[in-house]
Amino acid sequence: MTPSVSSPRVGPNGDDSANNASRMLVLLHRSGGSATRAELTASLGCGRSAAGYALTELVGRGLVRIDDRPSARSGIGPGRPSHLVEVAPGAPVALSVHLRVDTLDVAVVGLGGRILRVEREPVETRPEVASIFLRISRLLRKLGRECGRPIAGVGVSMPSPVRREDGYALQPRHLDWTGVPARDLVQEGLDEPWPVHVGNDANLAALAEHRHGAGQGSRQLLYVTTEHIGIGGALVTEGSVFGGARGYAMEVGHTSADPDGPRCSCGSRGCLELVADTRALMRAAHLPDEPVTGIEYRARVLMEAAERGDPVAVAAVDEVATRLGVGLAGLVNLLDPDRILLGGLLARLLPLSRARISTELRERSFLERAVPVPVEPARLEAGALLGAAELALEPVLAARAERPEPE
Repeated sequence: MTPSVSSPRVGPNGDDSANNASRMLVLLHRSGGSATRAELTASLGCGRSAAGYALTELVGRGLVRIDDRPSARSGIGPGRPSHLVEVAPGAPVALSVHLRVDTLDVAVVGLGGRILRVEREPVETRPEVASIFLRISRLLRKLGRECGRPIAGVGVSMPSPVRREDGYALQPRHLDWTGVPARDLVQEGLDEPWPVHVGNDANLAALAEHRHGAGQGSRQLLYVTTEHIGIGGALVTEGSVFGGARGYAMEVGHTSADPDGPRCSCGSRGCLELVADTRALMRAAHLPDEPVTGIEYRARVLMEAAERGDPVAVAAVDEVATRLGVGLAGLVNLLDPDRILLGGLLARLLPLSRARISTELRERSFLERAVPVPVEPARLEAGALLGAAELALEPVLAARAERPEPE
């Protein structure tokens, strides 16, 4: 089913200031890169002639193509069969970077949220800033040369709060870095004038889930995740990531879930990322939480033991789920989400602990008692990588074709 697009913006003179071609391209993008002409026309809410004009523009700009054969998705019914509309093979792509604590991914991502190619390299413990950004630049130049497509831009996902105005990564703490001018460092290493956009990894994963994954259709989406160590979170409200005044909002890992818990490096106690991430799970099972290299794998093995009914593993999962539920309840009271998505390791934890998390939400959140909030696993395996690409593709999706002035 093709997702809907928000109502068109209306200009000061009451005219529809949204471009139908751009809106159609957004629909196609959020439908995975293909949809029937009838689906696009219905979702646009305009007449066939207006939809046809928009489609002609997109074909002329080399962004989409139309399969001349009737689509099997047309169904059986009156009228002519509807043709399939797809992203064109030569349409612009984004180059996307996801820097994790232990791996570096650089990818080519096309419209429709399609990952066309990924290069992955390991990241050593406490890596040097200069070394990592040299590797990022090398991979970007390589993929840019070899993909054979126009490059819309570069999107970079950082495990850090990111300042909106200049792409400055405030504190990639788990990499043992202080502040890093991420956007400037990436731009300096390129040999093409591609625009560079930088965002926080959890924000970008949430954006991708809202557009392409389990968050589609949500008005107030709360996303909480752990990929390796620590807890990240994001809020997508009415389709846009909430970043606060400067882009630093929604550091949910530093909300307290246990006031008597361990001291966090941020200065508080019992922060969610200390009591509900992979390290907390290992400690709850009386296992070492260091080294952090490979800890995600060890946590998955522990959860597999819980699935088999191992009592120590089951108790560890229950302890972490309790703390997670406490943290989520506070966020529900504050944010009034209509959907909660758990990503990374937390998505694996959910089937083992849904009852415990639901109990904590119900008992600790008065909003949960008024309107229960569904908690679901995130769907995308490379959400942050796709979200970074969304930043780079935004100008393509927003571009409006030139229309002739009426005589």
